[in-house]
Amino acid sequence: MQFDDSSQLMVIWVTDSQREMMPFFFKLCSDHLSVEAIPRKPLAVDIEGMKGQPIHKHELMMWTPHFVILRNKTGTEITLRRDGRMIVRKASSEQVAHAAATDVMSLVMKDFHN
Repeated sequence: MQFDDSSQLMVIWVTDSQREMMPFFFKLCSDHLSVEAIPRKPLAVDIEGMKGQPIHKHELMMWTPHFVILRNKTGTEITLRRDGRMIVRKASSEQVAHAAATDVMSLVMKDFHN
């Protein structure tokens, strides 16, 4: 499904493990089929810690030392990089993509943040 390109950039605030709010910028990728989520400040995601661990509400589809690909229960795929940037694919709408990225980032901030 193609997303509406009328909204060029959106900001969503995510709460980290210390209950501090951090902004994430969302923008439509050039293919108009996926959404990129970018933290305002680069993070230190513990990709190593994700290897072989059960991840709440997500299936770990692929692990590399540089990124992981997760799939949630609705089939949305999220590529997560070490610096916290994400690409969300196979979402039925832009709002679903935003929710999927927010869920993953909340999980990362709680369990896999250095």
